[in-house]
Amino acid sequence: MPFLGIIISMSFGSNLRREMEYQDIQVKELSQRTGISKNTLDKYLSGSQSLPSVEKAAKIAKVLNVSVEYLLSAEENITKRDPEISQEDLNILTSYRKLSREKKELIKSLIEVMLKKA
Repeated sequence: MPFLGIIISMSFGSNLRREMEYQDIQVKELSQRTGISKNTLDKYLSGSQSLPSVEKAAKIAKVLNVSVEYLLSAEENITKRDPEISQEDLNILTSYRKLSREKKELIKSLIEVMLKKA
C-alpha cells in the first residue's frame, strides 16, 4: 500500500473511533445499524484492515451523520465540527476522552446539575 494509503487507512480508523466516542456509539450498535459485521468494524478501528469499500464507508458515514471525507481525512477533525472551539475546550475534551465510562457519566451528571442551577 502506498504511503498516502497507509496514512488515510490509519486516519479512517482513528476518525471512526473518535466519532464513535463522541457520539457514544459502541461497535455492536454501529454494526447493527450499518449491517457491517462487528469483526470488520473492529479491524477498521484497529487499522489491521485497509480502507472499507465505498459502499461500507458510505453506510458508516450515513449512520454517524458525517461525510465519508470527514472519516478519511488525515487531519484532526474536531475543529471541522465546531470551528469556534477554543484550545481550552479541546484540552478539556482530550482529558474527558481519557476517563472511564463511569467517570464520564459522573461528569455528565455534574454538568446537568450545574446547568439547572444556572
